Amino acid sequence: MSLYQQEKAALPKPNYVYITDEFEARKAMNELAVFPVHQVDVEATALDPYEARWSLLQIGAHNKSYVFDVRYDTEHSSLNPEVLTPILTDPSIRRILQNANYDMKIIKRNLGFYLPNVYDTMLVEQLLNLGRGFTRASFVALVERYLGLQVDKEPRGTFMKYDQKFQPYQLEYAANDVVPLEPIMDMQWEKVKKEKLENACRLEFEFLVPLCEMELNGIKIDIDKWNVIMKDVDVERKEVKKIIQELLAETDDQTTLFGVSLVNIDSHAQLKSALRKTGMTIESTAAGELEKFKGVPVIDAILDYRKASKLISTYAQTLLDKISPVTGRLHTDFRQMVSTGRMSSSNPNLQNIPGKQKFRSCFIAPEGYSLLTADMSGAELRILGNLSRDPVFVEAYETGQDLHTRTASEMFGVPYEEAKQKKYRGAAKAINFGLCYGMSAVGLAKRLKITDMEAKQLISAYFKTYKGVKKFLDKAGKDAVRHRYSTTVSGRRRYYNMPPYDHPDRKKIQRSVERKGKNAGIQGANADTIKEAMILLVDRLKPYDARLILTVHDEVVVEAKDEQREEVAGVVAQSLIDGFGKYFETIPMKTDTLVGPCWLKAECENTSVAGKLIPGCGGTHMEFVPSPKYGTKLVCANCGKEQE
Repeated sequence: MSLYQQEKAALPKPNYVYITDEFEARKAMNELAVFPVHQVDVEATALDPYEARWSLLQIGAHNKSYVFDVRYDTEHSSLNPEVLTPILTDPSIRRILQNANYDMKIIKRNLGFYLPNVYDTMLVEQLLNLGRGFTRASFVALVERYLGLQVDKEPRGTFMKYDQKFQPYQLEYAANDVVPLEPIMDMQWEKVKKEKLENACRLEFEFLVPLCEMELNGIKIDIDKWNVIMKDVDVERKEVKKIIQELLAETDDQTTLFGVSLVNIDSHAQLKSALRKTGMTIESTAAGELEKFKGVPVIDAILDYRKASKLISTYAQTLLDKISPVTGRLHTDFRQMVSTGRMSSSNPNLQNIPGKQKFRSCFIAPEGYSLLTADMSGAELRILGNLSRDPVFVEAYETGQDLHTRTASEMFGVPYEEAKQKKYRGAAKAINFGLCYGMSAVGLAKRLKITDMEAKQLISAYFKTYKGVKKFLDKAGKDAVRHRYSTTVSGRRRYYNMPPYDHPDRKKIQRSVERKGKNAGIQGANADTIKEAMILLVDRLKPYDARLILTVHDEVVVEAKDEQREEVAGVVAQSLIDGFGKYFETIPMKTDTLVGPCWLKAECENTSVAGKLIPGCGGTHMEFVPSPKYGTKLVCANCGKEQE
């Protein structure tokens, strides 16, 4: 420690009482009942709520901690946690927690309810710093940041043994897990009011229940079918590898007796050298660099090979190893918000499961149940239309026109029916969605395989049609630079780190912030609306034998009893519509619920039945039929066409 550093003081010893019987517990609850704010924490033997055994509940109020030992099945306590239900369910009491997700799941698993009226110090800290890079929001970090004190977390690992006699140092540690939370909340809330984040906080606090529901409910997977599909992927990977080696052998001076290249295509250095011998000038073999040469057979094969390799390493046996031995299901961990306010998934990452139906068909409903899948149709474009109020944009939705076709018609000056052709509509779709994600002319050129100049001309034609969209996006970008943050419809802010004006990279960073600023309000509103929808949905599902099990961006998956699935399908769709409608009215949301035995991707697109052309099946109900290879295959219940 240097002369200029001072060791921070540790948290003082807490004022606490250790409670092991019902008499003392009821006495403590009477004392706690007079305080409108409680600080709450739990100690358990594991992080997995299905494997954890609950040992302690700590409730703090007015600088005093009550440590309830709820191990009523041991010699150390006779206190059944059910006795504490009244103090934990009183909706008039504000409950402050740090990382409430964990505590709420432990209490739900053991007592059957979620804590009401929660304030989460971790979530608030994340909201106050979205986009600012890595800002720690752990308990230790918050105590140091707001109180200038140090926390000894060493005892944290001593609670894994369930049937132990807790020592004074463990009880002091547990008591101190709640003592600092109220002063931290008070200081945070001053910042929240200054940044006008009250509604964003409300949204994230209420969203804790849907989040816990999805993590606890999990999703069932057809292990046998998954293994067969992964074997197929491995066979494809080996075939592509052989193609790559044959293509490289044409210029490689090191080959086998049969003329196959000896280049190790998993070695970046060897692959780079081999590709340069083919005449390609490449800086590296990173995916971004290789994609510049898309269309070249060997490059396309390498990209396919890597995609298959990543799929196998990430999702083959690795995914199955994550199945809970308790529930037999996959339980993902969600991060409640990233810089845009959207969620991310890990351990395993179910949001990155390949979108093809054959993969989704492995995620199934248990016998007697169906999976209902619904998404906010074209959410980003509806949000852009609502935010910009562009008259052409709005009119397209009001008249029921396909936005991409209307855009193509306006941009290329062709009749609406002619604009349905792929060469017109495809380009318009790329621009519509690309602009929602801040795509530049260079990015559009790469996407459409045209020159940068042609891409600029397309964007110029687009903005001549949608002047309101251009005005909104330009303002959003400039506001992001001027204010150093972007705001969403919920009040959520996405912050930016802007360098001083004399910084050598100021212009480059400013352009990056402008691009992010154009996108932030759209992506953030998408997060706001789907979270509002899931809050409504979980509450509306209570009368049914149905539960929310997964979300991917603007999509939700619900498991429902077969006899109730049609009624629940309507509840799911209306919840998405109402969640979106909480913030937007000009262009409302539309959605259909897909119903089937597994996680579904889209309605049936079949245009031919018994050799006859039909307008388009559009079936929203699917079913499994026997398959000799996979065990089952998914077909449309309306027309019978295979969907995988």
